[in-house]
Amino acid sequence: MSLPVTVEGVTAEWLTSALAFRFAGVEVTSCNHLAVLPGTSTKVRVALEYNDVGREMALPSRMIVKGGFQDHSELMQDMYRNEMRFYRDVLPFINMNAPNCFYAGADPDRWQSVVVMEDLEQREARFCRAQRSQRYEEVERRLSAMARYHAQTWNSAEFEMGGRFDWVGERFSDWSLEYQNRYLEPDVWAHYVSLPRGAAVSRYLHDREWMVAALADIASQHKGKPVCLIHGDTHLGNLFVEPDGTPGFFDAQVSRAPWSLEVAYHIGCALDIEDRRAWERPLLEHYLSQLATGGVEAPSFDEAWEDYRRDLAYGYFIFAINETRFQTEAVNTAYAARFGAALVDHARVGSGDRKGQ
Repeated sequence: MSLPVTVEGVTAEWLTSALAFRFAGVEVTSCNHLAVLPGTSTKVRVALEYNDVGREMALPSRMIVKGGFQDHSELMQDMYRNEMRFYRDVLPFINMNAPNCFYAGADPDRWQSVVVMEDLEQREARFCRAQRSQRYEEVERRLSAMARYHAQTWNSAEFEMGGRFDWVGERFSDWSLEYQNRYLEPDVWAHYVSLPRGAAVSRYLHDREWMVAALADIASQHKGKPVCLIHGDTHLGNLFVEPDGTPGFFDAQVSRAPWSLEVAYHIGCALDIEDRRAWERPLLEHYLSQLATGGVEAPSFDEAWEDYRRDLAYGYFIFAINETRFQTEAVNTAYAARFGAALVDHARVGSGDRKGQ
């Protein structure tokens, strides 16, 4: 169906058409925009009223309409489509706590993809933030949740041609690789490491050649490793916690990858630098035990430790080059500092005889 490309296009009439795919007979009689939340994609919080059919179905009085409604949006079309397919084609089949989705689709004649989901504020969910690092118990529960959906899709036949997830790409291929290479151009990279985030990390991490080599090493070492479906972007801004403490996920950028890419990314983002030093080993042991509980023949701790340490460089790269129209400089700096400290601690910084040690 035709999708709106402006916030103003999110109307009662359009929402009626979108909801009709799953909720026959529902009419949205009123749609008021309560807030517009810009970012990589834009979230429009709407207050809705319904006809008798919608009220009988107990559809929520508020929803979030998420899509590309900004000047940069056309450039992000692959990312939007990937997230839309997570809600439409992945979430119904995996064990992940995420917002209820009422519509997810792409416009065949445009670049736009849109998701209509529940407003988590009505669930009284608490949203995680980069400025508040996590406690041990919070990360432990999050890793348990990750291990469940990792185990569920571990080397799954659904990734093969004709399988349910055959469209899910690798992190170092296709549009994801194109996105990566765009920021490794020498002048682009130099710009980002000149920002406050660059001042928050070791000068060795400004070395573009080291960054290129570190990412190439990750991609090379991933070949032949078991893969699973990963959320793909588990920094704190994409996570929530239920009132009872149950961890939740949104804003997924799913891909097929070894587990270590996701676990290293999350631990690097979530923990205070000193806490990460104290807790990363026991947290990794916990994750591996949860994989085994899920029926997976988990790697040994020594192998897992090496994979975890190597993949920390990917998290650093993401926030070293992340644009301020997607996350504020304060957020990018906080994450870059956490990953930068981890890379120094694990002696995986660039330049000279330090490289690859």
